[in-house]
Amino acid sequence: MTEPNTKGFRAGFVPITGLPNAGKSTLMNALCGVRLSIISEKPQTTRNNILGILNAPGLQAVFVDTPGFLRGRNLFERSMAGAIRRAASEEGDLCVLITEPGLPPEAKVPLFEPLKKVSCPLYLAVNKTDKERSPGRGRAAAAFFSSLLPVARVFMISALSGTGLSELRSAIKEALPEHPPYYPQDQLTDRWERFYVAEIIREQIFRLYSQEVPYSSAVEIEEFHETPDHNDQIRAAVHVARAGQKPILIGRGGRSIKDLRERAQKAIAAFLGRPVELHLTVKVTPGWQDNVRFLREIGFYEKK
Repeated sequence: MTEPNTKGFRAGFVPITGLPNAGKSTLMNALCGVRLSIISEKPQTTRNNILGILNAPGLQAVFVDTPGFLRGRNLFERSMAGAIRRAASEEGDLCVLITEPGLPPEAKVPLFEPLKKVSCPLYLAVNKTDKERSPGRGRAAAAFFSSLLPVARVFMISALSGTGLSELRSAIKEALPEHPPYYPQDQLTDRWERFYVAEIIREQIFRLYSQEVPYSSAVEIEEFHETPDHNDQIRAAVHVARAGQKPILIGRGGRSIKDLRERAQKAIAAFLGRPVELHLTVKVTPGWQDNVRFLREIGFYEKK
């Protein structure tokens, strides 16, 4: 069988990293042209490294949406922190640091230390410029990070409106090495449908609940049955860390969990492109954030 001619084709891995709520997921979704990472105004929405694949003529850019920088308090968060370090230092052909205009909080500056040793080119994307009234704050962010880190290029963008993304895409293509595509060129991600179903449910939890509940909950897909000529049947469990959080999720007379189920079911059907029937239960799993076996069962593998 003749191998396809990939001379001049560029392909590589591009981690997108930065502080929580800087716009990492929005940027990856915008660059790929499809919604793969969940988005919330609350920080620390992304928990796993999620691959989004941009296929274009002569190009395959594999974006890695990483969790926001953090200091791990438990096994779960330490695993997240390790995923950030690996993506930024070991797995990239190009790294994109996304930040907001202005200077980062002084207490957060040490979190950028791993990027000083990044082994690939580092691009800085100053995001949310469409909402910024003072151009000086964008320039201040660019100057600060260029003095702190080995920044190769700076881009002023809005991941939400699309401003500056065409220039960023072109620069990414120029920076990636000549290489055949890593994935089939009709593939958008490396994740299975079950993963995205759990992410969609978790996204709705972030939207509907406040305070600590979204951060103390995990979603497990217990059953996923595709049934020809019928709605897909999905059973999912929402695990919470403390017993007092269960009635909050369920709500008075079950109204909150009903709202969560209906919203998640609608979003899942839209994502999959076919009707589904979602069944939700709430389970109390004390200390799940430090339970290696549980983290593996829900698809979050702790790596040394």
